[in-house]
Amino acid sequence: MINFSKMEKKMKVMKAKISKKGQITIPKEIRNELNSDYVEFIKEGDRIFIKKIPSVEEMAGSLNKYAKNKSKTGLKEDDAWSEHVKEKYRIP
Repeated sequence: MINFSKMEKKMKVMKAKISKKGQITIPKEIRNELNSDYVEFIKEGDRIFIKKIPSVEEMAGSLNKYAKNKSKTGLKEDDAWSEHVKEKYRIP
């Protein structure tokens, strides 16, 4: 279990309003740090965490290896990469 009382002293708290459609705007400071188009939500008790899914640039090393494996199936590198990210992070 995570000791949140100690962590909260070091955390920067930011708030966002949930729209009628269930959408929120991630504060710019956090978006800049994420540097990614995808995030995942982790629920632990009454807390919800947002974790970035690495960007293509951050995972570029994985692309070469994965694309080589997929090239035998006839997939283009972009398609192979998209398939890999969707499989790894369970993106529909």
